[in-house]
Amino acid sequence: MRLIFSLLMLLSLTSCGSAQGLSLALLPVSRFDSSLSETSGLIRWQQGFISHNDSGNAPELFVLNHEGKISARLTAPAKNHDWEDIAAQGNTLYLADTGNNSGRRRELNILVLNLAQDTLSLASILPVAYAEQTNFQPPRHQHNFDAEALTVVNNELWLFTKRWLDQETAIYTLPTHQGAMNAATATEPTPLQAQQQLNTQMLVTGADFDEKTNTLMLLGYSRSWFNRHAWIWLYPIHEGRVLEHLGRKFTLSQNGQFEGISLADDGFIYVTREGHDTNLFRSQQTLATLLAEEPPLNNTTLDNAKIQ
Repeated sequence: MRLIFSLLMLLSLTSCGSAQGLSLALLPVSRFDSSLSETSGLIRWQQGFISHNDSGNAPELFVLNHEGKISARLTAPAKNHDWEDIAAQGNTLYLADTGNNSGRRRELNILVLNLAQDTLSLASILPVAYAEQTNFQPPRHQHNFDAEALTVVNNELWLFTKRWLDQETAIYTLPTHQGAMNAATATEPTPLQAQQQLNTQMLVTGADFDEKTNTLMLLGYSRSWFNRHAWIWLYPIHEGRVLEHLGRKFTLSQNGQFEGISLADDGFIYVTREGHDTNLFRSQQTLATLLAEEPPLNNTTLDNAKIQ
């Protein structure tokens, strides 16, 4: 009986080990000032980064140097209802005010900001609504219409939902040039249709895209409140679609509520974590090194991998 029990335990541990898949070591970079302890988004900016807090905080963007130290604080001319992620295209910044833990918010939007000479101006507002959402009174965390990840992919804004019910993510897209709506004349939004759904097996909280390698990076963590694990997915993009079955999931060497992700000029992936411990981390390997560990995709592979 003891032998059978030992064999079952060994089988269980082996299965758990194989399920973990790939791992990604994180190196600590910085502990943020307490004013940025609820860091929720991250983008590369000049020689460093820009980050921000989420709901309940001032409408500020924090300019960071490459060591994660705050070099400037910029006030945005808009309220921080629940800022969850940030994306950039040139000097235009896109702030996803789309946090929706309760599932009851209707005034979701993406703020389009211009950054010039250390001053932020509000260019327009992109309203966000989901065509699939019909219930606006769900129990908290019992819905699929929170969205905490945003990036620019080939001149489109890609917004990723944090699906509490199944820990997958749906992709909603908006053109970046759709910023003609004036903040004072915002109208009822046209509902967005999900373009694709990915079985990420995590709550997606951050996104970035590398146009050189056509690689989408998604950051997220487990739904469990205790000993919260975190992961990064790397997905190839082809003709505006995610090649899901070619994606690879990396378990991060640190646990916690990871929220922001950005590929920096040095080629390493940087991620931020909420809390009062280390907040900014760098991947031990560059993105190029991680991608080189797999056989390169050829045209035949890509053609056969198109998702209908």
